[in-house]
Amino acid sequence: MTRLFDDAELSRLATPLSITLERAVEARDASLLPWIAEQADLECLWIYDAYVPWIGTLQRLIVDRGGQTAHDLALTWVQESGIRPFVRHFEGLDDRARVERVGMMLRASGSTFDVEEHDDVVRFRLSSWGPARWWRQPAAWQSDGANRHRVGDRVEYPRHGQYGPPTSFPTLTGARPMTRGRAELPANLAFEVLFWETVPIELYGRPIAVIGLGDGPDDPVTLDVPKDGADVPNEVYEANGLAKPRVATGSPAQGIFTAEELERIATPLSVRLSNAAGAGDWDALAALTARWDEELVIAKDPLGVSIGALLTWITRRYGEAGLEQALVDTADVVMAPFIHTVRDMDSADSIRAWSIAWRAHGSTFSIEEEDERFLFRGQPLGHCARLWASAEPYEIRRVSDDRVRYPSFGSYDAPHSFAVTREPRPITHGKVGYPVYSCHCVMLHEIYPIDQLGHPLWVEEHPIDDHDGDTVHIHYKDPSAWPERYYEAVGRTKPVTAG
Repeated sequence: MTRLFDDAELSRLATPLSITLERAVEARDASLLPWIAEQADLECLWIYDAYVPWIGTLQRLIVDRGGQTAHDLALTWVQESGIRPFVRHFEGLDDRARVERVGMMLRASGSTFDVEEHDDVVRFRLSSWGPARWWRQPAAWQSDGANRHRVGDRVEYPRHGQYGPPTSFPTLTGARPMTRGRAELPANLAFEVLFWETVPIELYGRPIAVIGLGDGPDDPVTLDVPKDGADVPNEVYEANGLAKPRVATGSPAQGIFTAEELERIATPLSVRLSNAAGAGDWDALAALTARWDEELVIAKDPLGVSIGALLTWITRRYGEAGLEQALVDTADVVMAPFIHTVRDMDSADSIRAWSIAWRAHGSTFSIEEEDERFLFRGQPLGHCARLWASAEPYEIRRVSDDRVRYPSFGSYDAPHSFAVTREPRPITHGKVGYPVYSCHCVMLHEIYPIDQLGHPLWVEEHPIDDHDGDTVHIHYKDPSAWPERYYEAVGRTKPVTAG
């Protein structure tokens, strides 16, 4: 079969955008800048906007089976691995660094906001808060299928309206710390309460940011980053069910940020890149590369680890049949809209799309083209492999001229000890010892597409015998060319008309 890509394009598809931008700046080559800006917009939400509804789906299953008491127990356990370690990244930061980090997380979660500095707080005024986009109904501009809408130097991101039918994510009811004292709270926002307020109060005696959430989905939201913990209102502690510590008062720093700096914090990376490219400002373009890789994963990693923890909790509470049902439900919510997108993609466009997904995961990988198929090969490749791989200090490091190594978590080792399967099932390719998080790849990318399209999207060869081995994803160019053994591995029969 004729090759679809030359080696240069395959290399570029697997190279982090930070390095592609760095090379463009060094060469003063503006030709790729529009492509980098477009890819940056796609990478921002490609995985985040799958993780949030995935969490909502798992919360719905737990509430349906065990009620809100079981839900609160699950999140209390999950926060130990999925929230507490990431809150610790704020430890020791001064006011400027703390605000900058909050801004990165908001940009990376698809929030639309402005930033104001006051005497006692730095206020993020959000016209759309990223994790609340599933609470809000779709905007008018989404009717033509657009997935973002630029307004000046801001970008509006999709709203999903999944707290109503047919998805009906659960709303937590009854004032308690998990709801921040509210009578009602969309379930996925409980993670935000834990991250911004509850857990940092437990660790540091003060919230990272105080959440100002209106009564309804269309009300504006504020996040106030306090300059002095003594200024945090008592009711914030009471709402979280915690005591306010006695802290020494100081004189909060004034004028930490200039107006230009506050504007920069609120502007998405893709917009800053486009503006700098239009102005021919190579220094501004060079400055963008400094923390690009950190912003890529800063909002996704806590959610990805939390999902692995939730799947572990479900497996232990409801058994591996419960795990399988959780993944069936996830496929119906997360994959159903995507299937319609990929149905008509040709092989080349599919490879381009999956390269965005694996870069957005924080993967270190390469792409190989053979006569009949493509191989994505990485250490680690995808969040599955980053959870499975041995834990390393949480840092992002350059490992070669064209690759970056993102943190890996060792989540299946002590102390977190995520579950591995004991039963051979289609979601484990009939194997035992399969990491529970990795079972989703089999369900979402193999079983569900086979049932819907007649063929897998791709097949994962997971290194279950070597935590730090290569993960390989196989993509056949011709959907009808998938061998029968891949269907048999997941308990399916290859249809006569596959592809």
